[in-house]
Amino acid sequence: MTVRAIALSLAGLAVAMGVTACGGSSDSMSAAHTTTVKAPGAKVRFLTPGEATTVGPTVVAKVKLTHFKLAPNKVGKPAEEGQGHLHFSLDRGKFDFPKYSGANGKTAVKLGVQGKYSPSTVPSITYSNLPSGTHELEVYLANNDHTNTGVATFVSFIVKGNGPSPAAAPPSSGSGY
Repeated sequence: MTVRAIALSLAGLAVAMGVTACGGSSDSMSAAHTTTVKAPGAKVRFLTPGEATTVGPTVVAKVKLTHFKLAPNKVGKPAEEGQGHLHFSLDRGKFDFPKYSGANGKTAVKLGVQGKYSPSTVPSITYSNLPSGTHELEVYLANNDHTNTGVATFVSFIVKGNGPSPAAAPPSSGSGY
């Protein structure tokens, strides 16, 4: 089993145990909420970027949803089967901040989930200023009440043309020479 498959399996286990996916504490959830609402038959897949494609430092990711309705006016309301919003997570949240995911990153800050994922009520997200290197983007279907439906997918892609990844950058002497 790959690390990615194990991570997705663990995410599914967390859903089965009723772990919440969006920001806030369990205090913000209804005390009567004891079961997770799933999305039977729901699927999500990436339209762009394609697996292993090379892109520039700005990436527009688009997904196609099947049997799941985005419900922007119901975010924060009780879960209803087959509807909700999306959570995008780039490199396990490393780039889920306003600097990279723009308005979605600002929403993540408001929810207290920056550095974990960027929420979206439309089937796309734009990440900018990404460093060169291989990146992995995951998307999860979330219920209105911010619980995870257990439906997710990912895509890996390569960014070229914006300098090395911060982890790969050589140390600076600080002298400028």
